[in-house]
Amino acid sequence: MKIMTRRYLSTFGCYTLLILASFISLFPVFWTLSTSIKQRADTFVLPPRLFQFEPTWKNYAAIFQTRGFGQVFLNTITITLGSTILCVAVSTLAAYALARAPRFSGRASFEVGLILIRAIPAIVVMVPLFQISSKLGIYDNHYALIVMYAAVNIPFSTWLMTSFVEQVPIALEQSAAVDGAGRVATFWYVVLPLLMPGIAANTIFVALLGWNEFLIPVMLAGNSAKTLPVFIAGFISARNLDWGPMAAASSLAILPIAVITVFAQRALVSGLSSGAIKA
Repeated sequence: MKIMTRRYLSTFGCYTLLILASFISLFPVFWTLSTSIKQRADTFVLPPRLFQFEPTWKNYAAIFQTRGFGQVFLNTITITLGSTILCVAVSTLAAYALARAPRFSGRASFEVGLILIRAIPAIVVMVPLFQISSKLGIYDNHYALIVMYAAVNIPFSTWLMTSFVEQVPIALEQSAAVDGAGRVATFWYVVLPLLMPGIAANTIFVALLGWNEFLIPVMLAGNSAKTLPVFIAGFISARNLDWGPMAAASSLAILPIAVITVFAQRALVSGLSSGAIKA
């Protein structure tokens, strides 16, 4: 009886902690969504009204009509999609080469260096990159941002994919070679299908990093290639803070990634459980 009681108490405690953690995690999202449909006066009421207010869609209309939100949203999708495809393609090939290369002295240090490169504060290289992009005439250019996003994320993405490639039995490649398949055919028809869970998980991670990137576009983009993080930050000024439109833009910025994550969660969980994250 005591064992059953302890088990129920343990289960109850676990569910209580999970509910509390979920509430803490989701409350900012709820606050953003509710603020996006509030009148301007309602956003400054103290204490805040969580449900007792008259909803309005004026904030959403304002960001499309006066702020050019549609073009910014399209810019963000284009840059994120392009950089994600480029990053995942290059990192998958690099991870395959790294995993199948003969062991060499300093390989462990090289793999650690991939993470250290990603850990370098981006602001350190932003000023030189700004000067280079200005002199080359690629400032405020979509293609330049795509390449820059991909370059920043390739080291982390390569490190992430290497463990996946190492889990593919090399005997399968040897069998394909015995059957007459070349290196490219072996990779395309044998290795790549087995890497799909890892590629799915890697794609989601890289897309999240690209979608939320702020420093690169704020330094290397103007009005033509402005992205959502920079657009949302533009509602904050020294004299004014438009809570309603900013919350509306934030709500719409959350939507694509949330939808993708929901539909791709099976592939994401499969990828992580297969060893996408090194212990």
